[in-house]
Amino acid sequence: MTAISERIAASEAKLTALRAKRGAAVLDDADFDALEYANAEAELEALRDAEGIAVHRGRSAAASDRQRRRDALRNKIKRLERERLAAISEAEEAVKALVDALKRATVANGKLHEAIHEITGKGAHGFQPLNFENRLSTYLAADMRKFRQGPRGGRLGFINWPINPPRQHEVWALEEAKVVKGDLENALKEK
Repeated sequence: MTAISERIAASEAKLTALRAKRGAAVLDDADFDALEYANAEAELEALRDAEGIAVHRGRSAAASDRQRRRDALRNKIKRLERERLAAISEAEEAVKALVDALKRATVANGKLHEAIHEITGKGAHGFQPLNFENRLSTYLAADMRKFRQGPRGGRLGFINWPINPPRQHEVWALEEAKVVKGDLENALKEK
C-alpha cells in the first residue's frame, strides 16, 4: 500500500510538472508532447485504481480475519459452555453426595451420642450434635476457602464461609477422630 501511495505521489508530482510545462508551452506558443501528458494521466489513474483495489483487498482480508476470529470465538464459547455445564453437573452430583454423606454422618453421630450417654450415664462432649455440626461446618469452610481467595473470598453468591475458619486441615475424618478420641476411649472402657 505504501509503495502505491509513493508511486501516486510521484505520478501526481510528474503530472503537475507536465501541466506547468503544457501551460508554459501554450503561453510561449511552443510544441508540447500531449502523448507524454496523456500517458502520465493514464498512469496516475491506473495507480489510483490499483490503490482502490488494494484498499478493497485489505478490507476484504480484514473482514475475513474478523470472521475467522468470530468463528473461533463462537467455537470457544460452545466448548466453554460444554465445559461449564459438565462442571455444574459434576458439582451438583458432588453436592448431593456431600449432603447425603453429611446426613449419614449426623445420624451416626446422634446414635453414637445416645449410645455413649446410655453406657456412661453422661453426654459425650465431642459427640453432642451442635458441637459435631459446628466442626463439620468448619471442615467444609476450610475446604471452601480453596474455591476463592482475595477480596471476594469467603463467599459464593448467597453462601458465606469464614475467610479464616478455626480448623484448617486436609482430612476431616482424621481431625474428627482426634477430637472424639477421649470420649470414645472413656465409653469403651466403661464397665
